[in-house]
Amino acid sequence: MPVVVTTLEQLTEHGADAAVWRRLGRTGEQKLTAALDNPDGDVLYRDQAARADAAEERRRAAAREAQRPVCKRCGQKFTDQRWEETTARGGPWTAGDASVCGTCRADDVARKEAASEAARLQATASPEPEDDQEPDKGRGWFRRRP
Repeated sequence: MPVVVTTLEQLTEHGADAAVWRRLGRTGEQKLTAALDNPDGDVLYRDQAARADAAEERRRAAAREAQRPVCKRCGQKFTDQRWEETTARGGPWTAGDASVCGTCRADDVARKEAASEAARLQATASPEPEDDQEPDKGRGWFRRRP
């Protein structure tokens, strides 16, 4: 609400139509209509609303960071991508251990793949022939006679 003031001397000397009105918070004297007008009110309102929106966004970001999970192995906070993997529909079943970060998850996957690769190589490798305990003993029906 604008507050405008003047003196009786200025009113009697110049009249009510003259620039004798002073609005509190502004400098100089103005005509009554200009003193009551609020040309910067919309700009001030938009600035105040923008500051309030920015403060609300910072508050939301801080609340989100406070809820961000932490890896149970290395202690790092989850990235947005990893957090989404663990909370998305079907996430915990496809994301593996939901309590570890992406780096620890990648280490787990690499370790599991290396173990399965080693098991596969071991299974496909031909067994080594056993050394004969008695070299002069033959092998079956067609053995050599001494």
